[in-house]
Amino acid sequence: TAGFAGPLLVELKGDYTVECVVQGQPYTGTFKTPPGANGAYTAKLNFMSPATILADVTGKTAGDSMTFQAKYEDQTRGCTGTLAGKGTVEKDASKSAGAVDISDSCSGALSGTFRIWK
Repeated sequence: TAGFAGPLLVELKGDYTVECVVQGQPYTGTFKTPPGANGAYTAKLNFMSPATILADVTGKTAGDSMTFQAKYEDQTRGCTGTLAGKGTVEKDASKSAGAVDISDSCSGALSGTFRIWK
């Protein structure tokens, strides 16, 4: 009999383009992550338009799902905050999309969507 291999482990790694839409406003930039281990990853998230926002991300993939948390600094508005996202990731790790909850020191609680792709 064949053994059970468990859920597919998708590893996010490399350079991605990122878009996050909050209150109808798209924020675009880069999502760069070195190879992780066992589905865990870290990333540098840099939004460049319409504001400069820098974030350090930690996250995990399991099966076709991904989660992440990040602390960020909005250099354009002088605000800080946190992001928490959950979404689905393609089997080849080429793209992911989902929902994000934001706690911003200037604007309070916000929600939006995100997508990353190579």
